[in-house]
Amino acid sequence: MEVGGKILTGTAATALLALVGHYTTGESYITGLEKAAQTELTAQGMDGVEVSFAREPLSRKAILSGDVPDEMKQSALDAVAETTGSSASWAGTNLVSGGNIDDGAADNSDASGDDANPAVASCQNSVDQAIGGEKLSFRSGSAYISPASNKLLDKIAAALKPCPDLVVAVGGHTDDNGNAEVNKILSQERADRVRAGLIERGIPENLVTATGFGAEQPLATGGGAEADAQNRRIEFKVQATNNNQINDAKSQQEG
Repeated sequence: MEVGGKILTGTAATALLALVGHYTTGESYITGLEKAAQTELTAQGMDGVEVSFAREPLSRKAILSGDVPDEMKQSALDAVAETTGSSASWAGTNLVSGGNIDDGAADNSDASGDDANPAVASCQNSVDQAIGGEKLSFRSGSAYISPASNKLLDKIAAALKPCPDLVVAVGGHTDDNGNAEVNKILSQERADRVRAGLIERGIPENLVTATGFGAEQPLATGGGAEADAQNRRIEFKVQATNNNQINDAKSQQEG
């Protein structure tokens, strides 16, 4: 996937993730998502809700639990999904983020592109499992993808091939060190390079987008190597297809 990618993605995407950088691990990334989700729930007065993400294997799907009213359960699911860019479900129920019922059936009639669409959630889960806590790494200060990460792209592409009617949005993110504009350019170049890699591996170019966000959407706040490592990342967000997304993807080839 590559060249000329310009825009598209949700707020906290995620899509699941491969992490950019040399110091982070899948475990620390998932831990960061848990902390961010729990902090948001506390801020919204939902102290009785607990959030967890699977570790074996690592997964970006949030599982919520707690003895709270049903109306709070749905609010909590939606808050976690919005904060982390992950799908979320309530343990022991069929409640999922977005207000839909998770019945396990593919429903391609929903063109909203969010994780409440079972087809989208299934494909996103396949991508997340393919990543399995590995990190997508680049040479420092460049968009050169390491040989090991090329193998990871092979697995991600293989996970996407059974999802021909869905769009995958690649999001590039950096830490906030250095010049903001340079960081945004670098994040776009990296997202473009990943996009090009997926296209080379057989994913249709009109179903892949790339956006560089620079340091505009941090997962972790504060300075230090740990926060920087969490914020340097590539995210993959699977979305339902609609005409606007197809047109955006095509325009990336023309821009």
